[in-house]
Amino acid sequence: MTEYQPISCDLYDWLEIAARWQLPVTLTSRDGRQWADMISTIEAREGVEYLVLKGGVRLSLADLASLDLEWQGEVRHIHFRAQTD
Repeated sequence: MTEYQPISCDLYDWLEIAARWQLPVTLTSRDGRQWADMISTIEAREGVEYLVLKGGVRLSLADLASLDLEWQGEVRHIHFRAQTD
């Protein structure tokens, strides 16, 4: 198992916006899987942060490659990378 690497604060902010405003999102994992849903909540368990989607799927933030959403009339495509120090 690889060491968990948190995402940057800017990317985390986009996830919080999507969750708070219940925006439809499309999430893509690093291995190419996709989910079109809404974010129910963001939670941490055993030192790992997860998104919980309305449909019940739980995704580790470290597994995310991209987030697509519409915010204030603009379509946003956000790429995820692990935070580096």
